[in-house]
Amino acid sequence: MLLPLVALAFVLACGSSDTTLKVTGMDKDTGDAEGGTYIRIYGNGFVNPSVRSAKVYFGSRQAAPPRFASDGEMVVEAPGGKVGETVDVTIIFEPGGELKIAKGFTFIEKKQAGPSVDDLNTGKK
Repeated sequence: MLLPLVALAFVLACGSSDTTLKVTGMDKDTGDAEGGTYIRIYGNGFVNPSVRSAKVYFGSRQAAPPRFASDGEMVVEAPGGKVGETVDVTIIFEPGGELKIAKGFTFIEKKQAGPSVDDLNTGKK
């Protein structure tokens, strides 16, 4: 039983060598129907073994270009949508292919979405 623990410790210490392109989840599954909700998408192989670019779609609406925080995390600003609409989140990597989170995001009213960056503007009336 010691060998598997040693192997696990090695992988954790050195990092995984798995470069398989995959999505494992998102930090939010709802966002403002007016758009502007920032979502972190987690996975693997986003930038390795080669430099990739990506387009992210919420249903048929394209999000702003994502920023890659690491090989396993990207941040994207969701576009707007219809209140109550649940959509697939599709990530198209160049090169690499397409990954989908089926029914991964629901558009909600702003008052339900929580605070936004605009709420920090003390000059607005």
